[in-house]
Amino acid sequence: MTIARRTFLGSVGLATAAAVLGEGAWRVARADKPINFSGWVFKPDTVKDYVEFYNKKHGGQVKYDAVPWATYHSTMETRALSGEIVDVMYCNSANRERWFDNGLIRALDDLPGMDELKKKMAPGNLESAKSRDGSKVVALPYFTSLFILMYNEPMLQQAGIKAPAKTWDELVEHSTKLKRDKISDTPYLPNWNNSGSGTMPQFLSDSFSEGASVFDAKNRVIADQEPGVARAMERWQKLYRDGLVNPEVLTKTSSTDTHRLFWSGRYAYHTNHSYYLRTIAGEPENSKLAPKKAKMTMYPGNGQTHMFTEWYTINAKTKTLDDAWKFAKFLGGNGNGDWYVQRQWCLIAGLDNAYPEMYDAPEIVQSYDKWVDLKLLREQYKKGKTINAFKEPWFSEWDSKAIAIVHNIIRGTSTVPKGLKELAALQKSLA
Repeated sequence: MTIARRTFLGSVGLATAAAVLGEGAWRVARADKPINFSGWVFKPDTVKDYVEFYNKKHGGQVKYDAVPWATYHSTMETRALSGEIVDVMYCNSANRERWFDNGLIRALDDLPGMDELKKKMAPGNLESAKSRDGSKVVALPYFTSLFILMYNEPMLQQAGIKAPAKTWDELVEHSTKLKRDKISDTPYLPNWNNSGSGTMPQFLSDSFSEGASVFDAKNRVIADQEPGVARAMERWQKLYRDGLVNPEVLTKTSSTDTHRLFWSGRYAYHTNHSYYLRTIAGEPENSKLAPKKAKMTMYPGNGQTHMFTEWYTINAKTKTLDDAWKFAKFLGGNGNGDWYVQRQWCLIAGLDNAYPEMYDAPEIVQSYDKWVDLKLLREQYKKGKTINAFKEPWFSEWDSKAIAIVHNIIRGTSTVPKGLKELAALQKSLA
């Protein structure tokens, strides 16, 4: 959905905003006007709790509504086109730059306290927070994530496999042995689901782990020119062709649904976002691999995986910029003085954080220790690789349409060279 820039240009320009913010310190009394806040559905009761906390402690009038993930971004755009102003909004990385280019959300650099937050943010997350030209920060981090390799320790032990795979060849060998020995019908569970959080982040991660680039310095798709991408896709074809992967993963509609398959204990290896290990290894009420029977190991190959960040944004048309910014800092910064919301997401959902100092807090360390080797996870983050292509106006559509092309490669209905050429051609057709 393309939005005309004039649709979202706010009546409060940067000069006016600066004047408003320059009037003095934030009001301690109750906010004069309500702040409308929307996010996609993820633990909405948790979000309601911290909104209620904010309203009581900081005199806010925040009104929160949750929108289903599958329709979230299109719903927010439709509401904006109808003239509704949602002051603070979640936005995922694939849509954020388009929202900024079209005037739906505003830059944050001119707002008080932003410089300090930039100093505290991890370099990769800060770079991702910036606009395409690198001149402005246009969002605050909701959470950050990267792909990891998880393994079923009891299953490997049962098969006499002494250590998890360090290379992709080892992972294929282990999976082949487990199937041959009838220990697992489909030992490998990749995250090849149909959503934006599945197949393509996995595609990027496995390509990066082969030392390959998917985009060039100008963000053009060059997957068809990279031997490492071809190696990854040939491996995917082999795993699928040899029956080492449950074909059901191709029809799942979310990474959440995919990771729940690993709860059953019927798989040896699983690749997915880091935070999913929390329920797999840490929630016995859900998973047969808890407590801590599922573990992470460094990603095979060179260890590099795709790292991304999701965002809190401020509507460019907000008429209550000071209160909207105060609430946004509470969500995505340190507005409460104790990283309240950021800390809650670490503790409640295992969502990783863009501010490294969070991992100095004893309660965070103790919480993570219940489900993951935090030191190893932090080492994996050093191998996290971000992309700037998500800031291109064509990226969201390319990212969505690319899934079907990659699935054709996996199923063998398309050759690897043909499929990779189609990915490059798709990008050129959208640019």
